[in-house]
Formats: sequence, C-alpha cells, structure tokens
Amino acid sequence: MRLEYAQMTNDPARSGRSETEPDTRSTLRKLSIGPVLPWLAILFLGSVALGAWFLIGPSLNGTRYYKVGYNRTAYGYSRQIVLLFVPYALVLLAWRRGRRVPLWVLLGGAAVLHLLVLFAPLPQSQDLYQYLFYGRMQAVHGANPFTVNPSTLWADPWFPWIRWNTQPSVYGPAWILFAFGVVKAAGNNLAQAFIGLKLAILLLDGAIVWLILALAKDRPDPAGARGWGVLAYAWNPLVLITVPLAGSADVAVAAGLLGAILARRRGRSGIATVLLVVASLVKVYAVVGLVLHLVLLLKERGRRRAAVHAGAAVGLVAVAFAPYWAGLATFQGLFNMARMRNQSFMGSLERVVIRPLLVVFGYSTPTRGSQLLGRTIAGILLVVTLVWAIRKVRDEDSLWFGVLGVLTVYLVVSPWFLYWYILGPLALLAVLPHNRLTYPILIFSGTALISLYLTPIRLLLTVQSLARYGPPILVFGVLGWLGREAARNRGGTSFRSEDSISSPAPAPSSAVAGRAPAAK
Repeated sequence: MRLEYAQMTNDPARSGRSETEPDTRSTLRKLSIGPVLPWLAILFLGSVALGAWFLIGPSLNGTRYYKVGYNRTAYGYSRQIVLLFVPYALVLLAWRRGRRVPLWVLLGGAAVLHLLVLFAPLPQSQDLYQYLFYGRMQAVHGANPFTVNPSTLWADPWFPWIRWNTQPSVYGPAWILFAFGVVKAAGNNLAQAFIGLKLAILLLDGAIVWLILALAKDRPDPAGARGWGVLAYAWNPLVLITVPLAGSADVAVAAGLLGAILARRRGRSGIATVLLVVASLVKVYAVVGLVLHLVLLLKERGRRRAAVHAGAAVGLVAVAFAPYWAGLATFQGLFNMARMRNQSFMGSLERVVIRPLLVVFGYSTPTRGSQLLGRTIAGILLVVTLVWAIRKVRDEDSLWFGVLGVLTVYLVVSPWFLYWYILGPLALLAVLPHNRLTYPILIFSGTALISLYLTPIRLLLTVQSLARYGPPILVFGVLGWLGREAARNRGGTSFRSEDSISSPAPAPSSAVAGRAPAAK
C-alpha cells in the first residue's frame, strides 16, 4: 500500500511521491460545476432551515423545551442531513476548480451555522448529558466514574437524562476532569452545566478553525488552503450536528491533533507532545499520533530526545489517572466497549458473513466465535497499518499522513462505530495537502449518516454497509487506478496534485532530514 506524501523536491525517488495519487485537480477541471456561491447559498439556507427546526421545533409542542431524550437516536434526521451533502460536495468541487468567495463569507456563514444550533435541545446523540453525569459523579458524590456504574446513583436528579446507565466511563481522565470542572462551576443546575459545557466545546470548535487558518499560512496557496480548510471542516454538515449541536468529545481530539501540527511547525516539540497526550487522554484512539510522534523523534533527534518525550508522556498519563486508579478495573469501561458491536462494517461482517460460516462448519458458539474472529481481524489490520505507518514515517508529512491512514482504518474495522469518530480525520484533511484519502473521507462523512429500515436484518446490514462504505472505498480504489495510469503516461514518474509544505530545518543532531519533532 503506497500512501506517501511528496516532499519539496524534483526527484520523484527522493520525494516519495505516490504513484497511486492522481492529479485530481486536472480531473476536476473537466467537470462543469459552475461558481461556488450559488451552491454555498443553497448549503447555507438548507443548514439554517434544519438548524432553525432543531432550535425552534421543541418549543412548538407546548411542553418543556429541554426534555429527556429517551426516544432519541444518533441517526435521527439522517435523511435531511445527508441531503445537505449534495450542495456541500458541489461547493468543495467548485473550490478545487479555482472558484472562490471571500474568506469572510466562509467564516461569517460558519459562525452563524454553529451558533444557531449551539443551545438547541439534543435531537440525536445524548452523550453530552453522559459527560455531565460522569463529572457529577465525582463532583457531588465523590464516586469514581471509571469503576462505578452510573446506575448506582439512580436517585440523582440528573440520572434520567443519561442513556448509558450501566457503563463506566470510556472517556479518558482529561475529558472527565473537563466535565468535572464544568459541573463544579454549575453546581446543581443542569441547565447551567449544559450551557457551560456547550460554551467550552464552542471554544474548542473555534480553536480548530483558528488552527486551520494558521496552518494554511505554510501552504503553497494560503488563500485557497484557508478556504478549503474552513469548508471541509466548519461547513461540513456532519461537523454541524456533532460539534456545536451534539457537543461530541471527539472535538477535543481534533483540536489536539491540529494543535500538535502547528506546534511541530513552530519547532515546539514539547508542546506538541503535551497536546497529543491530552488528546489521548480524551479518547484512546488518539494514541496513534503520540506513538508516531515519538517514532519520528527517535529518527530525527535520537534515542535520548525521544526517551525524554516518552518519559514526559508517561508521567502526564500517570498524573491524570492517579485520582482514579483502581488497577485494571480503571479500564472496565473500555473493556466493556471492546465487546460491543453495532451496525458498523465489522459488526455487519460478523453477523452477515462470519457467523453463518461458523454455523455451517458446526462451531458450537457461532455468535461468540464471530465476535472473537471479528475482533482478531480488526486488531490485525490495525496493527499492520500502524507498523506500516511507523516504517514510513520520516518527516512531517509522512507523520500526519500515517496518523490519518491509521485512523481511517480504525473507522472501517472498529466493531463499534459512530459517525462522530470521523471528526479527527476530517480536521486532519482540512489542513493537510490533498492526498488519496481526502475525498474518500469527505464522502464517508456523508455516507456514514445513512440509516436504512429493511428486513430481514441481514438484508439491512448488507445494503446499509454497501451504502455507507461502498462509495468511499470505490473512490479510494479509483484514485489509485488513476494515479497508476498517470504514472505510466508520464514514463513511470508519479506525481501529486499539490506540493507538500516545507519544514524548518532539523537540529544538527537529527538522524533524518525533516521538520522539528512532532507530537502525538
């Protein structure tokens, strides 16, 4: 699998340009898309209409504005949201063809959309209340959210608002402490805690947009890169429903990743390490960035420098877990989650393919066997991808593309998948040079929201998986084929649609030419 970034060099062999990466810009020029502004206006008006319904609709039934969402599902309103991806895709295509609108239009429109839904009642995921309850368990009851089931506090007035009442925290101590601080400041007032956490998430949301703008300064076309990044992230319908509306914890991971990229480019490897540790202490999948960062430090700066950063990372993790430590029981929530599956690709594969095969071969416990085999396959694929990324990492570009690659594989093979897991990869592609994963991830941010209602269950899982995962995988394959064809037409020389970003010179002790050490 060749998924490498090019460096600023005319030598294809040294640049690592991937022959699987096509010149997508020349392909897009052949499309008749038209100017960007009409499609942007349609996207804006559609998003405003849906956002206004989320904001105003709950007040029209004559009951309480904020209500317990016992009948809400993560895929509510998915059809309306998926429709917004039509103008969104046309906006992105027009932008890639060179059509432009002023940056203030993009920033102003994004601000309106994100603020519009900020305080609306949660129409889909109710996880925001789960964050607050974990914080309240510690702030009010002195309970450890990593080892105590929320159901033991069933008499608490906030308890009816949560959905996972038998699940210890799967979030890391950084996010739990974050929620603890919000609850502590709000006291017993749930509305104040809701508003406080939403405002804190809005700050993280704004920080991501600021980081996109700051990171675009180093790109060959800063103005185009700024607009593309703002469109890819802040105007994405999935981001609108998962960050300002739902308040997903994954926004903190995305902010940590982008903050680490900026820190590396400014030569602040220590800050980058801290940011990546914090991101990993929000959600465990972010640890892939920290691992690859330490590997690059080892290659660039030697064992001593890498050991210092690794020791600092271990120390920060120990300090964060210290108030909650109860041995392996501290990770009970993660262990429980590892045994769960939903209508993800791997979860569907287990039920549609693996389990029937085990039944045919006379396996005594086919359900348990299919889950075990599914977890094994997922683990092997993740390990193989991580090893690939470790071997390929040699500079700033390959570091972050490796992170993007591993996270993308995680999206596909995780037995338990929810669409807000895409926030981290989306934030990365908003600031990285265009590559073979750019369009598949953008497409998946829309198709991941598809939710069908069919019977029997195997038909549902088959058709829904094809609808969700088929388009991005198909585009990934087509881009690879176009890249190989283009390489043959150019005498075997591969090329990229956009040059990578130059990096500051490494310290004299660097073992490999590249940028200042990265974090995560």
